[in-house]
Amino acid sequence: MREPNPSTKLTLPVAHDFISPWCWIAFWQTRRLKRELGVEIEWLPYETFPLDSEWPDDPGPEDPGLPTRLDLMLALEGLELPKVTRNRRARTHWAHEAGEFAKTEGKGDQMVSALYSAYWEAGRDIGDAGTVLEIARGVVRDLGALEHAIGESAFANAIRPLDPINDARGVVSLPTFLVGGESLRDPTYAALSAALGGTSKRTGDQPFPKLEFPAASSLRPYVLVDMVATIDGKTVSGDRDEDVMDLGSAVDKRLMQRLQECSDAVLLGAGTLRASPKSWNPRTEKRIVVSRSGEVPVDSEFLSKGQPILATGGSSSVRAPKGVKLLRAGGQTLDFAILLNRLRTTFGIERLLVLGGSEVNAELLRRDLVDELFLTVAPKVKLGRKVPTYAGGEPLDRQHLLNFELVDSAAVGSEVFLRYRRAGILGGQE
Repeated sequence: MREPNPSTKLTLPVAHDFISPWCWIAFWQTRRLKRELGVEIEWLPYETFPLDSEWPDDPGPEDPGLPTRLDLMLALEGLELPKVTRNRRARTHWAHEAGEFAKTEGKGDQMVSALYSAYWEAGRDIGDAGTVLEIARGVVRDLGALEHAIGESAFANAIRPLDPINDARGVVSLPTFLVGGESLRDPTYAALSAALGGTSKRTGDQPFPKLEFPAASSLRPYVLVDMVATIDGKTVSGDRDEDVMDLGSAVDKRLMQRLQECSDAVLLGAGTLRASPKSWNPRTEKRIVVSRSGEVPVDSEFLSKGQPILATGGSSSVRAPKGVKLLRAGGQTLDFAILLNRLRTTFGIERLLVLGGSEVNAELLRRDLVDELFLTVAPKVKLGRKVPTYAGGEPLDRQHLLNFELVDSAAVGSEVFLRYRRAGILGGQE
């Protein structure tokens, strides 16, 4: 990877409009260019639908006319469009006004970043001037001056309508990257990097490119726990029983998939499975759901495909659904130490990936049965006194805190990826 040289930083002009999914891809490409090549971004504001224009009767799909091409581009860049409801008729003039005002305070890039994140990831209506002011809070210093600028359209002359025929810059579509007099339209990151004279050695902006683990003991699998949490430590975005697939980014989801590919089986609690999409089918043949009551979503692909196992207490009255193997361990309450021993000795599972929830994680940690912890810190804040965290359960006393050592860390965009190993665990290091 080429090291940025502060004395020779390149400024890259990018013509954009916030509501275009192609510009959302470009936004993430610029984040990567800044990290890997030290490029500074000059955002050139364009309105696809100016305030005085008529909006089409139907805004059409997110990529007008070429959805499959958009899908291909997203796949090439390792991205997914966030699954939130957005106002696709949002006029972007006020958002661009805020971006231009922020430039006067040296905060242009931060303001653009906040607006893209607010619209695409949180579904906020950036066509509303009041909402734009709320998004700007904490970015710009003088909110009163920004409100005045928006009210007066103080930067209207800097905001251009998209005019493919008459644009003096040669901007015929959005986004357009202006590199050395050449207009690059919808380029891949590889093409951008090459045009800027740098070649990235990172593979798909993926943290922990080399995943290696110590060998498992003969008594139990080597246990990994993988979770995503907000900055304030919460592991759900809604309620306990709601799908939490929106908390982490596409990069976080790819890491989870890679950990599945490195594992022999996946284990999770019944509550977590109930809150997961029914179409979720992990990349392991063996998958274990832990339940006291046996109330599990039998129509989920997690249980209808592969080699599913229902784990419960040894004397419980739980019966396994058809096609699901029942594994009893312990007494009335499931004994995780016995369960892990059975998974290792009977089912040959050497590496086990645990995906929550909070109480399952807590039981495994309390028994000191976890070898590694993976934590993705999402750039969000949830709040809540009773909202689940990485691990719940009863607290450990001060004398019995579990110590973990940092094995690796990475920052991708605004997410931070952490990998910890239980202190004292023997085995090869990466």
